[in-house]
Formats: sequence, structure tokens, C-alpha cells
Amino acid sequence: MGNANGRYVAARRAGFGDYILGLALDGSPNRQFDDAPPVCFSIEVRKVVGQEFSTLASLYRQAQLIYVVADERDVIRLRSNYRHGEAVYLYHTVATPAQARERFLEYLAVLNSLRAGPRWYNVITTNCTTSIREQRAVGERMPWDWRIFLNGKADEMLYERQLIATDNLSFAELKN
Repeated sequence: MGNANGRYVAARRAGFGDYILGLALDGSPNRQFDDAPPVCFSIEVRKVVGQEFSTLASLYRQAQLIYVVADERDVIRLRSNYRHGEAVYLYHTVATPAQARERFLEYLAVLNSLRAGPRWYNVITTNCTTSIREQRAVGERMPWDWRIFLNGKADEMLYERQLIATDNLSFAELKN
């Protein structure tokens, strides 16, 4: 499973609230700056202290949507080593450096817009993967797919659309 640029996508499967990490044409990007560790974006629900996540409540503006910018190791290790019940899968993408830069700049634009005013997390319309799709220019967005809404299936969608390197493996083989 290789890519000359060594970029990854990680998709975790644990039900609602799943998200894509890493870099893809329509996945949260990471970006390498010279000798610094990769920067990674994670789109998440911003809960207040003591607030539990509720799928039903998320339909009614109960929590803000936030973009966490962190060291790639921290974002992935949090999910693989400390949160129980979260599986992490790493995939190489086929994004070119120019495409990676475009995605990175899209994330920065969203960060600036969130500074100006909040966006509310909604498990159906404004979740992790729908937010990734929405930050693209209208004419450049990935076509709608049911797996954008049930984002634990986003890695399968990326595989089918040939946005991750497969080395001619089936999707099941690639995940193992």
C-alpha cells in the first residue's frame, strides 16, 4: 500500500460521530511543513464539560462543530490507544501535492469562518463528513452518497471512488 507522498487517511468505525482523519480529496487533510510533524485536522462535536453526546439532541443545536488542529500522532493515538471501542484504519491517498494544498487551504478557510461565528453540529446535515463535502466549492463537491451521512462507511466510498491507494487489493483485504 504505497504512495510516493506518504499521505494517509484514517477512518474509524464506531457508529454516529465517526470521521475521517488524514488526507484525501474529500477527507480531513494532514500537511507536512519541512521538518515539522504533520498537521492534522479532526472535525468534532464541541461539548461543554459534563455534556454527553446525544444523537437525537444533536438535531437541535446542542453542540458546536469544531475543527481540532493537532499533531497527527496525537489525533490518531487518541483514537487508537485511549478511546475504547474505536478502530482506526490508515490508508494512503492518491492526492497530488497540489490537491493536498487545495484541501489544506479549504480547512483554513473554514477555521477562519468558525472564528467569525459558530456552526452547529447536526448528526445528519452537519457532521464530520458532510462538513468536509460542504467546505468545497459547490461545483467541486463530491456527489452525494448515503455513506457521507453514515460516515463509518466513508472509507468504503473512498475506495470505490479510487481516492485511496489499493495496490489491487479488495476493500476487505486493504482493511486487514
